[in-house]
Amino acid sequence: MTTKLKDKIKAYDLMLQKHIDKKDFVKINRTFKEREDPISGFILGLSKTFLLVQCENEFLLNGYSIIRKDQFDSLRCNKYDHTIKKILKQEGVIDKNYGINISIKLTTWQTIFRDLKKNDYHVIIECEDMDEPLFDIGIIKRIGTNSLAIQYYSPTGLLENKLTTIPYKDITIVKFGDRYTTTFRKYLRKSAKK
Repeated sequence: MTTKLKDKIKAYDLMLQKHIDKKDFVKINRTFKEREDPISGFILGLSKTFLLVQCENEFLLNGYSIIRKDQFDSLRCNKYDHTIKKILKQEGVIDKNYGINISIKLTTWQTIFRDLKKNDYHVIIECEDMDEPLFDIGIIKRIGTNSLAIQYYSPTGLLENKLTTIPYKDITIVKFGDRYTTTFRKYLRKSAKK
């Protein structure tokens, strides 16, 4: 790696760290196969490879997302984002809900999934950079060298008997701690054995 590239990466990481330190509200723009999928919220952590973001939706903080740093187009923190932060502050949302109370080692997908499994999180895993994007939701069951296996559950709340295997190389985002998974998990039912 050239010195120029190292300096560019260092400056980039310093900019991201500045947003963490200032608790800036940001919009992270992401595009996969000409489909836009931005994330808005607060960056809580970064590593060499990953970002941990606390997500905002309609003036509520709603779970977390982990994305790869090399898989987003741009980051915005302007007057619109300052206004959102001001509203969240005035509504008491930041004081009550900002941050995360567990430690997630953002080194590899394996370390991330180990920590999520240890803390009993159900996950939403998306593979958006494919011709046919994949969306999987479920319970982390097995963490391998090149892939993980989850016990998928359907929109009707049925737990699949067979595990779904997802290669790490295909993952673009992992979501957890959101209202959807934390509520839905209470109503899951086992599929009938075939």
